[in-house]
Amino acid sequence: ADVSSLDSATSDSVTDVVAKAPVAAGMKSLFIGHSFFRPIAQGMPFHTEQAGIVGHTQSIVFSGGASGTPKALWNKQNKRKQIQAILDGGDIELFGMTYEPSHPTTEGYIKWIDYALSQNPNTRFFIALPWIDVPGFMTPETYSSLWIEFHDNDWHDLIDTLRADYPKVEIFCIPYGQSALELRNLYAAGQLPDVSILASGKEPAIFKDGKGHPAPILTELSRLVWLNAIYGVDLETYAYEPDYVTDLKSMAKSIMDAHHDSYGSHY
Repeated sequence: ADVSSLDSATSDSVTDVVAKAPVAAGMKSLFIGHSFFRPIAQGMPFHTEQAGIVGHTQSIVFSGGASGTPKALWNKQNKRKQIQAILDGGDIELFGMTYEPSHPTTEGYIKWIDYALSQNPNTRFFIALPWIDVPGFMTPETYSSLWIEFHDNDWHDLIDTLRADYPKVEIFCIPYGQSALELRNLYAAGQLPDVSILASGKEPAIFKDGKGHPAPILTELSRLVWLNAIYGVDLETYAYEPDYVTDLKSMAKSIMDAHHDSYGSHY
């Protein structure tokens, strides 16, 4: 289905899960995006429950590739109606969108922000930047440098522009695409024992295919980044242990610790 309400997806891998006291109030959320975005969003019900966050609910509207960008989803009538029907309830508190380079301007984001605010003026927004696709065509060094350069410059410029247009609205970004960089760099250095190949649909890998769809380890790491970015969960004390030798919680914490505070949420 294109719309998944109150998704109850479980983690891809878990050995020890213990709920903890609430760290934040859950939000009624709407996530719209493509196949580098949806698998991460699908894990939020599981992780918010394990972190003791009460009241998180969500809907997901999906469309693959460039058709999952805000502009394309707005322009496609059936998708626009699906998303608007959710927003028309007037109770969406958090609205998350993604990015794909076919639509690099603020146009689509503005259309959705305007519509969401017309239904609930207190809506908060995030834009999540994924990793670069077709990773096998670049060296690890080039793959990392291109993403970091874009994130630190053009991406933050886009966020700054939207914030200038909506000075009283909370708009933050999630750098979950860095998860792929960190895993790939470890793999290239021979320090990622959980992975035997860069991309595979059968063997333990970072990506499921040459396009760059996330395999379980990348999905799991990205979900931890989202959890911290959206709800401020302290990953050092989060009572959940992914079933990997690699310390994914520490990796996610490092990604978020390095992310400039001014581009984060209020948590």
